Amino acid sequence: MKKLLILLFILLPVYVCRAHSDGKWKVDWSTAVRMSGATGRYVPFWARTGEDGILPVRSSGLVTAGTDVTYTLDPQWSFSAGVNLVGVMAQKSPLNPSPAYGLVDRLYATASWRMIHLDLGMKPRHGDLGPLSVTGGDIMMSGNSRNMPGVNLRTDWMSLERFGWFAIKANLAHYHMIDRRVARGTMLHDKSVSARLSLGQKVDLMGGLRHYAMWGGVSAKEGPLGSSLRDYIKVFFASRGDEEDLMTDQLNAFGNHLGTEWIRLVWKADRFTMTFQYDKFFEDNSGKNFRNAPDGVWTLNLAFPDRKSPVTDITYEFINSTWQSGPLHDRPATEEEMADQDPEDPWYGKICLGGMDDYFNNYPYGSGWTYYGRAIGLPLLIPAAPGPDGISHGILNNRVRGHHVAMAGVIVKVPYRLKATFTRNFGRYVAPLEGAPWQLSLALETFLNEGLTGLPTDFSVGLYADIGKLYQNSAGLTLLVRLANRSR
Repeated sequence: MKKLLILLFILLPVYVCRAHSDGKWKVDWSTAVRMSGATGRYVPFWARTGEDGILPVRSSGLVTAGTDVTYTLDPQWSFSAGVNLVGVMAQKSPLNPSPAYGLVDRLYATASWRMIHLDLGMKPRHGDLGPLSVTGGDIMMSGNSRNMPGVNLRTDWMSLERFGWFAIKANLAHYHMIDRRVARGTMLHDKSVSARLSLGQKVDLMGGLRHYAMWGGVSAKEGPLGSSLRDYIKVFFASRGDEEDLMTDQLNAFGNHLGTEWIRLVWKADRFTMTFQYDKFFEDNSGKNFRNAPDGVWTLNLAFPDRKSPVTDITYEFINSTWQSGPLHDRPATEEEMADQDPEDPWYGKICLGGMDDYFNNYPYGSGWTYYGRAIGLPLLIPAAPGPDGISHGILNNRVRGHHVAMAGVIVKVPYRLKATFTRNFGRYVAPLEGAPWQLSLALETFLNEGLTGLPTDFSVGLYADIGKLYQNSAGLTLLVRLANRSR
């Protein structure tokens, strides 16, 4: 992967420089300084969540510098590349045992032909619902963790001229999880397909399926976990493992399979646009029969056409991950049921009920659906803090029920965002949290841009608070100064 990145970043400028002289360049660059502090040991939830996992969890100072370059060759072809570097000074925490460190936030190159794009490197991937949503619209890839290096072949919405009322989009990707993990060298398979129906001029109905699978790597307990082409085919089709694979892979599917099934309705009325979305988890077989259907994120958003009014957007979300296909994974078989079973079958003597999905956790991929100590998906699910070796051992709290309300608008020419998130937290079926502690997390963010100040600089001030029994009570303040240039 490193060799591919180096080769691409060497060849892409050479190719572009030799391209047609009538091509068009676009260069965006920015640099920012962010300071954050809190009354508690940790900054509040909304002061450390999102932003692709670069925000420290304790009081800190952070500097970013990045640029994105696009070269449009003709109406069909374009190329882009970008980099963003981050330097941090922060109080020590399990996520940053050193008080000063640097990281690469993004480093990518993209080649585009019409509506088909090939991304190589570490490039952000965000959902369609924006920053007012807890997940941004994607319960499995919420922008709460660092960007992974990989290759992603994706499309925009594509429709035939004759069938303009129907469109599809898809992707196929391969990533490497390069953080310290229980199974080092884990790879991630990712594919999706979505469809859109235009029901008249004002209503769109969309839905899709996204499938992830963690596979390969080396486990300290189990040794190599299979990384051949034959193993990749098993991962791609979510088929069971062979006799030489782990028993868990033989019983279920080779690797750790999870993903999301979603449906969205968009109504473009004259005075507002309403978006409703239901986005649900699946873990292995729970996606086939919808046993865990009560779980997921239910989103309702209203956007108003006047983008300078006191209220431009309102979002409500109901979050539930408590059912997990039920509290029992299996039960003993009756004598009658055993008579119909094969004594050689590993499930002999048991009836699989399929419950206790235990979201974002897995054996042998013990770090689960985390990356650099952060939950990759729904950020309300809390990972175990990394140990002295820097390894996180999965999710401690994955049974959550909550409500989230957010609002955005412009008051006295100052844009703002207001968020309030209330949850009850039940831990895991196998390790419940006593008393199901409640938690309220608040955020108020304001933005002063160049058009308001007359300066070539953007300013942002954020006020945050955690109140409850899950996190330590804390109030926080962030200040952001950003200098940017956007070519036209």
